[in-house]
Amino acid sequence: MTVYGKDSERIELRGKLDSLNAGIIMLQANSDSQEYIADLEEVRAVVNRLQRCEAGEKIFEGAIILWGLDGEELHRRSHNPAKFFGKGHILPHHEMGREAAGLNFLRTMIRECELCAVRAFGSEDSFRICHVLNRLSSALYVLTYKYLPKDYSREIRFGSSE
Repeated sequence: MTVYGKDSERIELRGKLDSLNAGIIMLQANSDSQEYIADLEEVRAVVNRLQRCEAGEKIFEGAIILWGLDGEELHRRSHNPAKFFGKGHILPHHEMGREAAGLNFLRTMIRECELCAVRAFGSEDSFRICHVLNRLSSALYVLTYKYLPKDYSREIRFGSSE
């Protein structure tokens, strides 16, 4: 196992993955919904696998399957939400509610992890960590639609200054 200095991109990634895991646990601990907790536990299991792969310098093996959806289906749904959820792309706002806002926050944490992973591994990501993080971001975006209030109508209007 390689030893990395505290200024290494790999150590930065480890810290971001730790923060992501802590964020998931915090949302779970503050929720009264067993379904929400279980949905987040599936995400946490993937994050834990990522942490083990990165620390052990192992390839992330197997498919990502969350809530019965594989990585490609999660990607497809996240890029065409109107087709799958009847709403356009979400414009984050406090009216989206505590659970959806929490998921949006986790999604941004995953994006930060992904940027660290790209710096650490570049295009030669032989461990597949960057790809898994990208799909995990899609997964959190998809999950957010499940927890939006039924009447939530704030959508991103591409090309608009609103």
